[in-house]
Amino acid sequence: MPFRSFLAATFACVLPTLAVMEKCLCAPPQQEDSRPDFRQLLEKIAPFSPDPCDGFQDSSDLESDAFQRAAEIVTEGLNEAAAPGSPLERATVALKKLGRMSAEINAAWPEDNRFSFEVLDLPPVLVVKMGLRTHETFFAFGRPKEKGGNESQAWHSSSSIEGIVERTAFRSWVALYPLHRGPSQHARFLASVSSMGCAGFTTGITYGAYEWTPAGSGYLEPIIKQGGSFGLAPVSGFPQIGALRTEGSSITLPYCWFSPIDTWANSSLCAVDRYDISGDQVRFRSRTYNRPDLVPVAKAIEYAEQRDFYAVLSYCASSLIALTLVSEIPPSFFADDIRVTRTGTGKERVELGWEPKYRLDVEMRDGRWQVVAFSKQ
Repeated sequence: MPFRSFLAATFACVLPTLAVMEKCLCAPPQQEDSRPDFRQLLEKIAPFSPDPCDGFQDSSDLESDAFQRAAEIVTEGLNEAAAPGSPLERATVALKKLGRMSAEINAAWPEDNRFSFEVLDLPPVLVVKMGLRTHETFFAFGRPKEKGGNESQAWHSSSSIEGIVERTAFRSWVALYPLHRGPSQHARFLASVSSMGCAGFTTGITYGAYEWTPAGSGYLEPIIKQGGSFGLAPVSGFPQIGALRTEGSSITLPYCWFSPIDTWANSSLCAVDRYDISGDQVRFRSRTYNRPDLVPVAKAIEYAEQRDFYAVLSYCASSLIALTLVSEIPPSFFADDIRVTRTGTGKERVELGWEPKYRLDVEMRDGRWQVVAFSKQ
C-alpha cells in the first residue's frame, strides 16, 4: 500500500474516538454462516421425487451438502461438554433429531428415501453411514491423541467416499464392516460402496478399507482400495467366484470387471482378492480368477489397444506375437462373441468376433497361461 494511502487509512481510524479505532484496527466481526442449514437443505430437496431416475432429477449436490451439515451437527453434539451419555449415545441423539426432521419435511417420500443412519461403534472411533433419497455415504468421527497419549476433547469427522462414486451413479449404497485390528490396535473398517445408473445393467463396486490414525490431528488412512462391477446375472461360462469375508485376520474381496472379451453389458472376468490384515501393515496375498485361461487374452488386447508393447509382451510367449497384437488390435476392441475350443492338455483356441475374426491360441507354460499365437481373418 502506498505510504500516503496508509496514512489516510490510519487517520480515518484513530481520529474520531478510541472505540472507532478499536473497530477499525481489530479483527472484523465474524459473519454468520450463510450456508443453508440442514432443515433448509431438506426443504430444497423435498419437491424432488424420491427416486432421481424418475425424470432424471439430480440433487446430488444438495444431498452432499446435507450429509456434510449432518456430520457437522454430529460433531457439535460429540463436542458438547455438558451433554450426558457416551459418544455413541450423543451421536445417536443428534442423528435421530435429523431423522425426525426428514420424516416431517420429506413426509411425501417412502421411509427408505428419507434421512437414515447407521452407527458402527469402533472405540475410540464412530463410523456413521448416512442415507438420503437414493444415495448413501459415511463419515468417521474421532479425536486425536495428545502427546501424553490422552484423547483431546476436539472431535472431528473425516470421509473418503466423495469422488469414489461416479457422478453418473444415481443410486449408491454403503455397507460397513469392522476389521481385525493390528498390533497397534488402531480402529479399522471396510466400506463396500455399490453404485448404479438409471439403466441398471450393472452395479459398480468399490471396496475401501480404512484405519483411524489418532496421531497428530487424527485422520483416516486408506489401507485397501479395489474397484470392479457386478452384472445383473453371471455370464455363461464365466461364474462369479468367491465371497465377501471380513472376519478374522484374512479377508477376501470378490469383484468382476469389464474387459475386451465381454460379449454384452455384463462383465465376464471375475476375481477374488485375499489380504492379510494381521499386522500393522496390510499385505496383499493372492488373486484368484474365474477364467485364468482367458485373462492373458483380455490383458494382451487391453494393452495392445494402448500400444504398450512391453505390457503386452508379459502375457505373450514371444515378442513377435506381442508386436503383431500391438500393430493389429483396433482401439476400443469388443469381442461381441467368444468361442473357446480345447486343443490339447493345457491348450485352447480362443476366437473373438465374426468379421473380422480374431484368433488367439493360449497354452499353460511355466505354470501360467500365455498367448502363443495370434491371427486375424
